[in-house]
Amino acid sequence: MTRTNNPLSERITKNYAQLTKSDQRLADYLQINPEKILILSTNEIAEACSVSKTSVSRFIRKLGYEDHLSLRNELLAARDKGEPLSVTALEDSEFRQEVQSLEQLWAQLSEMDLEQLIEKIATAKRVKIIGYRNSYPLALHFRQQLMQCRPNVDLLPLPGQTIGEDLASIDADDFIIIIGIRRRVSNFSNIIEQLTNHDCLLITDQSGQKYAQSVSHFLICYMNNQAPLDSYAVPMSLIAHLVNKTYRLLGSEAVKISRKISMNYSQINELE
Repeated sequence: MTRTNNPLSERITKNYAQLTKSDQRLADYLQINPEKILILSTNEIAEACSVSKTSVSRFIRKLGYEDHLSLRNELLAARDKGEPLSVTALEDSEFRQEVQSLEQLWAQLSEMDLEQLIEKIATAKRVKIIGYRNSYPLALHFRQQLMQCRPNVDLLPLPGQTIGEDLASIDADDFIIIIGIRRRVSNFSNIIEQLTNHDCLLITDQSGQKYAQSVSHFLICYMNNQAPLDSYAVPMSLIAHLVNKTYRLLGSEAVKISRKISMNYSQINELE
């Protein structure tokens, strides 16, 4: 399972499935802006998330903290141990949020056994990648990149098809990657349930943490859900990182496949 070195974020991930909608709004905001605990009052956090002050206090207690002060002290202690956590009230910007989200992603990667995950992506008999709606371009890009270094990478389902047949065809030695950024399809939970007994990586945003206990691997791409339109810089960066590490692990085999693809491009004059 994925861990982060932020104690607040770890508690949120553990309890996310049991949180109410207003609690999840607070969780999403504080996971991507943990420094707000240090520089804002309970009332100011409530205003930022459009909830009541009582809701903030109740949310903090649900996570196991006595009050806002005890949570603040824990984050200060984590910062003193070396975790980068800004306490300066900088002007918020979408770019700042993007940088913070990338920092949180790399913190996750540094705390997990990424080599084990990369080995599974590299050596599984087949890799099957699932993505719907806005997650579909991510899944398509993941497949295109992964095909540069290994064979047998499938995108599910095919356009115009349902996924039932594809799920039934998954073998025990296949590795599944499912991408579910927010505004997932209504049957997403059913798909996750069908994949429970398979080796599966879930790539999601903070709202998908409720599925963390149902998959063997998960990575959270913290999205700035305060903006009207989403940026996919963080999941795209993650995909590039995973594929490059897979390429390096496969070494000469990946080079051979990539070289063959480049030759095909040249022979059929497919690219400029």
